[in-house]
Amino acid sequence: MHIIGTNKVRFVSLQKNGSTSLRTILKADNNIKGWYTSDRDINHKHPYKKSALLDKDITFIFPLRDPLARKKSIVLQDIHAKYHAVSNIKVLEKHVKNYLLSFSKYQHPLNYWHCSLFTDFMKDMLKKEREIKANIVFISLKSLSTWQLSKYICKLDPSWNDIIISHDNASSNNVFKEAVMKIITKLSQDKESGVLDWFESKNWDLADSYELLKVIKKSEYYLSAGKLLGSNNKDKSCVL
Repeated sequence: MHIIGTNKVRFVSLQKNGSTSLRTILKADNNIKGWYTSDRDINHKHPYKKSALLDKDITFIFPLRDPLARKKSIVLQDIHAKYHAVSNIKVLEKHVKNYLLSFSKYQHPLNYWHCSLFTDFMKDMLKKEREIKANIVFISLKSLSTWQLSKYICKLDPSWNDIIISHDNASSNNVFKEAVMKIITKLSQDKESGVLDWFESKNWDLADSYELLKVIKKSEYYLSAGKLLGSNNKDKSCVL
């Protein structure tokens, strides 16, 4: 887990969850800082401390991505890591097919429970007396590059003025990914390939990912585009 932002407004940055876009503003703007848990690097120089959760003047923003899209993205990354050096398309198809055949159901352990801030927040919800004082909100990943979010964070911290979170993707215009997706599409359509149809959600092990997402979106901690603009219509019928 990385944290990216200012002293007052900070984004939770996770793998396959908008991290490329957040890393871009971290590199481009001196007002933006990077905190790390265990994986320090040249951009994330400051150690993340749980004591930040006790500061009522800090807002943590946690983007939420569609679980199926996130799982597919991380599996494609695994394929890239294993076979990116293969240039022969027929050899690549053989490797991809064998890789996909290893699944009785497509899956990957990546989930939000691996994020310490997420688990700390969830545990705090169960306590009779809340300990976390920081403001923690969830948004859709699709809201990350919107003017509504920009307006919301600028109200919290004017130092975000003129900082634009662009929609960046590490695999954009990736020739290898395009080739792999063509292979996956071909294998998925071939009923005799033995490969599970990549595009059928029933072939993916998503555990309770969507149920958890649904609960969060019904809570007062989730900010839709309307709520980012200051709507008072908070639905408090579901408290985590």
